[in-house]
Amino acid sequence: MGFINAFLLGGLVLASVPIIIHILNRRRFQRVDWAPMKYLKLTIKKNRRRLRIEQLVLLAIRTLIVILIIMAVARPVLSPSAMGSWLGGHGRTSRIVVIDDSLSMGYRTEGKSAFDRAKKAASQLVSAIGTQDSVSIITTSAPDVPLVKEARLEDPAKVTGAMDALAVSDTNSDWPSTLRGVDQLLAGVTFPQKEIVLITDLRKNGWGAAVTETANRWATENVGLKIVDVGVRETANASMQAFDQEDTVALPGPVNLKAQIRNNTRTAVQGAQALLTIGTETRPVLLPDLAPNQVTDVPITINPTKPGQLALHLGMTNDELPGDDGRWLCLTVRPTIEVGLVDGEPSAQPFESETDFLGLAFTVGTEPWHLKKLTDVEWNGARVAPSDVLVLANVASVTAERVADLEKQVSDGMGLVIFCGDLMDLSSYNQRLFKKGEGLLPVQVDSPVEAIVTGLVPEAAQQSPLEPLSKLAPAALARIRLTKFMGVTIPSNPQQVRVLARWNNSEASPAVIEKRFGRGRVLLVTVTADKSWSDWPVDPTYVLAMRSAAMSIARGASRQDNIVAGQPIQVTLEENQQAMEQVVKLPDGETAAAELIKPADKSPSSIKFARTVRAGAYEVNWKDAMRQAQSRLICASGDKVESDLTPIAEGDLTAMMGALKPPIVRYSGEASLAEKGKEIWRTLAMCLLCFGLAETVFAVWVGRER
Repeated sequence: MGFINAFLLGGLVLASVPIIIHILNRRRFQRVDWAPMKYLKLTIKKNRRRLRIEQLVLLAIRTLIVILIIMAVARPVLSPSAMGSWLGGHGRTSRIVVIDDSLSMGYRTEGKSAFDRAKKAASQLVSAIGTQDSVSIITTSAPDVPLVKEARLEDPAKVTGAMDALAVSDTNSDWPSTLRGVDQLLAGVTFPQKEIVLITDLRKNGWGAAVTETANRWATENVGLKIVDVGVRETANASMQAFDQEDTVALPGPVNLKAQIRNNTRTAVQGAQALLTIGTETRPVLLPDLAPNQVTDVPITINPTKPGQLALHLGMTNDELPGDDGRWLCLTVRPTIEVGLVDGEPSAQPFESETDFLGLAFTVGTEPWHLKKLTDVEWNGARVAPSDVLVLANVASVTAERVADLEKQVSDGMGLVIFCGDLMDLSSYNQRLFKKGEGLLPVQVDSPVEAIVTGLVPEAAQQSPLEPLSKLAPAALARIRLTKFMGVTIPSNPQQVRVLARWNNSEASPAVIEKRFGRGRVLLVTVTADKSWSDWPVDPTYVLAMRSAAMSIARGASRQDNIVAGQPIQVTLEENQQAMEQVVKLPDGETAAAELIKPADKSPSSIKFARTVRAGAYEVNWKDAMRQAQSRLICASGDKVESDLTPIAEGDLTAMMGALKPPIVRYSGEASLAEKGKEIWRTLAMCLLCFGLAETVFAVWVGRER
């Protein structure tokens, strides 16, 4: 119970007035002995007990009337947020308080965030817990690292002080994972009676059917669960959904980036700008008009002058949810693109080898291509360093060991181009590389088709590696002439397979076919890389096509360089590389130790750091076997799913909780008792009226002549 006018409770001292008057009335008369009174005393003695009871009842009614008057004026409130009575528990209880510190908890209304209300609610709750109980406090960003564990509350200020120092994180809410962390903590608590309190904004994101199993088990184990809702129902929010590298490979010179902004409000945003920070330099970026409830792409171009890693941050003006108004991007500018050319028909004569025209195509111009040529025997016989793009030109067959290497490298992002030819062992390709649609080869290769065909027709495919060809005049591609091409059979239900270009014959036979395999892409060209099947290698469009294709499918930025806040940092070392004294420099400038993971097999070691609760640039530093300093830059951004502020319906949440059925309390901060509680002064006024009438009737009845 609370009171709106609590200062008036001091008037309760007036309840002593009827008692004082009663005592004084008993001493007001002087006793005088009168002879006839001895006969009256006999009568009074008989009625003394009844009279005393009547007087005491009348005194109690009058005292209660004064108390009711003071209580009614103080306006008492019964609120569901009264933590002391709401906590319950009749025995010694181990309580676990879970504070949601996900990104959405930073949503502000009237200058206060949901996280501010969560800390206030947690402080009130901790203050209401008895000293005989124990309390543990965890956050959703680190459920395995309790802020307070099994603490006794002889001094609640120590616990509340630790909570006051908390700040909202940039992680997403993952309630199945959080409840698993709570479950592990429950296994080590002291007292058999267990209770969990979740303090959250009850956004829909993060909840799912995966919590039902844990909730049902808690119900059978008599674990109590209560939920405090500190959120608001507003969902209007403008957010930066993405900030990515649009070019597959970044080289010194112009690099194209793309940001994606969502305006999830009812009004358009016009004339806004963002700030792009590269290292210590900041420049404005004008934003297009943002229509309400729409997603807008923003193209950005930067010009790095030298190779290396750059930490980029693009941020808008802070709104109600500052955590999703900016994103980070780690851009790795490479000095070269590594291209491996495997020649299946080498020759000492100029332009007689299978890859000579490819080598010419990659060496024309200013792009820093770095070529490494190998014969098929050399490549099949020894494992070589991975390339950004690997070209197999009329290679007779690929060993099973090389197929396994190719699948891993392409899955990790390497681009692969396969040119056909007379030397190909078709059954080997279909068995080891096609694998009935499960392998690297986009289609099944049948047999060479001899036919005179003139012209190449690019398909209108989105983000096609051959997109520059579609911008040429048709006559430029119509002069290409071929005498043979590889017949192929496209699977009836192709997955991640599409035709990028076709030959200009009646069957529109595929010329270039693409397949996505993991993070990499595979291109199959149905002619040879030299002039034996076509004159395309001597046509200027060949140079444009090969360079565009290689640039598009080359190994992109490492997926380890850009992560979502909350995900672990994991830097995979090069093969046979060692690391020692590994530390991580955090976005706030502090450093923390990192873990070195050495797999039991021969896989490369890696450096791991799990505490990425803040968005920003992390720098992993270590020393190699020669004690030379090494470093790697990693950027973490908030999870864009936290920008969706749709609340979860209480009915849906109750259904997910299965048999547990936790009560849900709406908390509103400092005014929660007044706004959400139930005032009872009217009830007290009615009681006052009833007691007043009762006092009048009873006083008349007591004072009657008897």
